[in-house]
Amino acid sequence: MRLLAGFCFCGLMIVSMTGCGTKAEPRRVAVRGSVIVGDKLVPDATVRFLPEQGNAGPVAVTGVNGGLYKFTKLDGPYPGKYKVSVNLELGSLSKIASDDPNAPPPTMQWEQDVTVPDQESATEHFLWKSAEPQKSESKQ
Repeated sequence: MRLLAGFCFCGLMIVSMTGCGTKAEPRRVAVRGSVIVGDKLVPDATVRFLPEQGNAGPVAVTGVNGGLYKFTKLDGPYPGKYKVSVNLELGSLSKIASDDPNAPPPTMQWEQDVTVPDQESATEHFLWKSAEPQKSESKQ
C-alpha cells in the first residue's frame, strides 16, 4: 500500500512540475458601445472583431440590439489591433428606410480599424454617416 501511495505521490509531483504544456491565454477585454447610422441607433447588426496581422487573438463576434453591443471578459477580444466589421441586418435597413423614406439606403457593411487597449474594459462607438466616410470614437 505504501508503495502505491509513493507512486501516486511521485506521479502528482511530476504532473505539477510539468504542467499541461499550454501557455496561459491573454486576458480578454469587455468591450461595449453603440452602432449609429446617420443620427439613429441601428436596431440590429453584427459586430466582428477580426485580428490584424501580429495579433494572436480569436475572432470576437456579437450582435447589436437597439443600437448597442457588448462583449464580456469571457467572450471579448484580446488586446491588440483589429479590423472591425459591422453588418446591418435586413430588419435594420427597413427600419431606417421607414424612419426617413427619402434618405439613401445606408451601406450594409463597413469596416473600421480599432486598437483594443490592454485593460479590463473599453468603449467603442461606431458612427456611420451614409454619405461620409466611417468614423470610430474610442473611450478608454
